[in-house]
Amino acid sequence: MNGLCSATMDQAALIKALELVMLGETFIPSAMVLAILDELPPDYETRPSVPSDLEFSHDTATRAGNLSSREIQILEHLMVGDSNKVIARKLDIAESTIKVHIKAILRKIRVKNRTQAAMWASAHLKPH
Repeated sequence: MNGLCSATMDQAALIKALELVMLGETFIPSAMVLAILDELPPDYETRPSVPSDLEFSHDTATRAGNLSSREIQILEHLMVGDSNKVIARKLDIAESTIKVHIKAILRKIRVKNRTQAAMWASAHLKPH
């Protein structure tokens, strides 16, 4: 099990990070990786090899902007751990529609599962 957490992470993000690590995933906050990369000398020519499951993007704000208001609502429910059925009931839409939205969210923010999506949302979406 591998994980690196910041002492400044909020409680919800820390819990999600621990859940990922307990599932066998590796967790490193993108802000930490970016900070490390920023410390590389300007003449550093070759980008270090980053495993595909740890890739990050500099366009997180752009990706957040590509989410619809409904997708953001669903992400907010994922952050508190709601199941598809609970989200569907709260938003008064079909559970199958929730599944379609979640697949679109995962693709847009480039994560593999709903836990990673919830963690991404905790780090990138402004709380309401």
